[in-house]
Parts: sequence; C-alpha cells; structure tokens
Amino acid sequence: MKTKWYKFGAVVFLLILTLVSAVLWKTGDGQKELKTVTCADDLEGSRIGGVRSYMGPEASGIYFESLLGRDTSAYREYDSFEDAVEGLRTGEVDAIWACDSTADYAVKNYGDLDILDNSDMSATARLSKPRFSFALAVTDDKEGEETRKRLSDAIDKIRSDGTLGRLVNDYIKNAVSTDPFREEDMWSRTDRFRFTHEMSGSLDIGITGSAPPIEMIDEDGQPSGFCVAMLDEIACRLCTDINIRILDTETAYSQLMAGKIDALFAGADSGNTTQEDKKFLTTTGYLDMYNYKFLVRTPQEPETTDGTEE
Repeated sequence: MKTKWYKFGAVVFLLILTLVSAVLWKTGDGQKELKTVTCADDLEGSRIGGVRSYMGPEASGIYFESLLGRDTSAYREYDSFEDAVEGLRTGEVDAIWACDSTADYAVKNYGDLDILDNSDMSATARLSKPRFSFALAVTDDKEGEETRKRLSDAIDKIRSDGTLGRLVNDYIKNAVSTDPFREEDMWSRTDRFRFTHEMSGSLDIGITGSAPPIEMIDEDGQPSGFCVAMLDEIACRLCTDINIRILDTETAYSQLMAGKIDALFAGADSGNTTQEDKKFLTTTGYLDMYNYKFLVRTPQEPETTDGTEE
C-alpha cells in the first residue's frame, strides 16, 4: 500500500512541476534570454543551423563552420526554411545559413531578421564566379540524360529571349511585392494555349520549398512563385505537361533516385564538384548563387523599467 501511495505522490509531484514550468515559460520568468549577435565573433561557441541538405548534418556543420570562420558548439538541421527561421527566433540556434537570394528575401519578408556582416569572413565574400548555379537535377542514367537535354534546351530558350531575366526580377528580386504565381496561373494549362499547341507527354518535377523565393510553398500548401512560373515556361517550350510534386526535404533526392519523379527543381550545379562526387546530373543553370549568408535575429531595443523601449 505504501508503494502504491508513493508512486501516486511521485506522479502528482511531476505533474505539478510540469505545470509550474509551463507557467514560468508562459510568463517569461523561465524563458531563456536570446543571445544578441551583431558580428561573427558573437557566434564563437554558439549553435548554427540550416535546412537539411544532401551533404548530411556532419558535413554541413563542418562546411558552414568553416565559412563562418569561428568554432561553433553544434549544428542543427531543419526540414524546411520556415522551421529554420522558427528555430532561430526561439533560440534553438543563433544563426542560420541561406543562399544569397533566400537571405535577401527573408530579411524583406520577415522583418525580424538581419544578415550578419561578413566583412571579416573572407570565405563568404562575394566571388568573381558563382559558387554554383541552381538547376534541375535528374538521374545519372540514359533516361536522365535525355530529360536533362530537353530541359536544358528549354532553359536556354527562356534565357535567350529575356523571359528568364523577367522571372528573376519579378519573383526573386521583387518576390515580396509581386503577386504570387500559382498553378492556376499557368499558361501551359489553358485551353487557349492547347488550342494552338499539341501537348506530348508529361514530366513530374519535385519541389521542397527549402529555398524561398526560388521555390516556395504558400500558406495553403501549394507551390507558388518563381518555380511555378519557370516550370510553366518550360512546359510551353516543350509542349509537355508538367506536374509539380511537393516533397519532403529529407526524402527528395531518394525519390528522384527511385524514379518517383523526373527531376528536382532546385538542384545545384557546381563547377567545383567532380563527376565522381555527383550522384545526379543537372541541367543548364537558371540562377547563379555567389554567396552564402548567415541570418541572425534583429537585436531588440532594451526596455525601460516601465516596459517601454528606450
């Protein structure tokens, strides 16, 4: 009987402790103070993070720590860019990396993030040549090679007639102020286009939403923005139906390798990657990436004793 009451008392104690902890967190008395980061030195011994990549967490941690030029304490991977931003806001990490277009977009879109000054981080200085180009990734086999050639030909045409430049300006550089482009806006799916063009075959293209505004998934869980507009142009050039598939970041490349999709929209073509290192082929690039940037929380103004900001 004593044992029974002892166990009951222990359960009640743990329940009370949990409730007290929740109240403290809610009121802020037990909330962790967020670290203020204004320069790279502030990240010495801190935690950094970013969206999951095919490199894996260990290699990613080493790579981005080397770009930062500071010794960090831990690296955390996130399934999506939104998750990474939330991790930064709550203090799970003190900085997250992003490609240049994504970092610039995030600062404009969220309002509570800053780009870390990289003046003393030579490894992240803007290069004369891009680190890589965003491109569609396909399987490294005969079928993938054929798909790559078709997609590359379409991208070359879209670039040469000025359409690519317009899409980049509207949906990447000015993504925050431009009306979103969704699947229902695709010209290639309209009766007017199909009346004058005979469609042949289809391609399944995967997106993850991990690199906004290059590829985005809106609040309704639908693909939006540059990726949809670009794939619409490709569909028009190829006279081929394009089906956009939303994938998890963790399984996107395995879905490609398993033949579940024909291509991934936001693959990366790097001139520094040897053929032996590649697990996939890439098309002609559609957007150059010169620089990784680190996003940090915007420093908050100190509050006075009466609760107002100084």
